[in-house]
Amino acid sequence: MAIRIAITRHAELPGAIEAVFSTITAEDILPKVLTGYGPLPAVTHTSDLTGPWDTPGSIRTVHLADGSRVREQLRVRDTPTHFAYRVFDFRHALLKRLAREGHGDWRLRRAGTNTTITWTYTFEARNAVAAVPLWLIAKLLWRGGIDGCLEKLGPSLTA
Repeated sequence: MAIRIAITRHAELPGAIEAVFSTITAEDILPKVLTGYGPLPAVTHTSDLTGPWDTPGSIRTVHLADGSRVREQLRVRDTPTHFAYRVFDFRHALLKRLAREGHGDWRLRRAGTNTTITWTYTFEARNAVAAVPLWLIAKLLWRGGIDGCLEKLGPSLTA
């Protein structure tokens, strides 16, 4: 049985849902918003895209500032309300020992002239022993990384 560790964060961003969706799903967004958090390295760039990034099934390599990388696969793109992806093949020295993969799920809804985002990121632990340090990383570090990303996307983060 897989052990999953999930973090869910919420934000209300200024702008129409279509514009916010377009921003968060842009092929070049990661280095702009995942700029590192504590020991978590920043994204520097992506490469090796297997198809258009707006097409489910497309895979790309995400390069990190510490020289490690991961693979990311687009799973769902339901414009403008749902975006989901899978992260796998962790090459980071610690994460590759702790996590099999990660899943990101973004849900958007209109909130007047703003857009409300719910972002859930779920790690799948390699085993029960790995789940404990992975839980700590997720709850203490990755949560802060998500919040930092959402703050870069818009000014009104809500917890």
